[in-house]
Amino acid sequence: MTAGRIGRGRRLLAAATVAVLAVAAAAAAEVRVAVVDMQRALNECDAGKRAKEQVKSKFEKAQDQLKRERDELDRMREEYDKKALVLKDEERRNLEKDFENRQLDFKRKYEDFQRDLKQTDAELTSGIVQDLYGVVHDYAQQQGYTLVLEASSGALLYSDKAVDITDDIVRLYNASPKSSGHKKGKD
Repeated sequence: MTAGRIGRGRRLLAAATVAVLAVAAAAAAEVRVAVVDMQRALNECDAGKRAKEQVKSKFEKAQDQLKRERDELDRMREEYDKKALVLKDEERRNLEKDFENRQLDFKRKYEDFQRDLKQTDAELTSGIVQDLYGVVHDYAQQQGYTLVLEASSGALLYSDKAVDITDDIVRLYNASPKSSGHKKGKD
């Protein structure tokens, strides 16, 4: 765990603790707390599964292309290594320069691919996450929860499984009309 995550987790835990204490002190009524794992909800809801499949498909296509290019670079390197000793200096420098340019091009493509994959994942899942937050909000109000904590943020150190509402949120999201709006995504 990085120092940044630990610090963020401590801040979130402190904020949650303060919120619970403030609510408990301010209200004579019973404080009802629930926990939801939004990452699990995203991964288990139907729209989230479809989004992950789209990202996986895009990843596999790009990975195949990058592997072919990597294999071609390896083949070029082997050929160069075999010929390097018998080539004239200028020919060797030209081949080295060409090889280095191709390696840089490959590295750029790989980095672009990584960036594109992250962007695609974010585009496909951000709307789903927002809709899940709406489902959590509505569910919490309907069930009379005072506070709902997010379990996958790293701030929650312990919770009784009885207060985990993630399965209910996934079930409600899958049944909602909002979830059908995320069936189509970018390829």
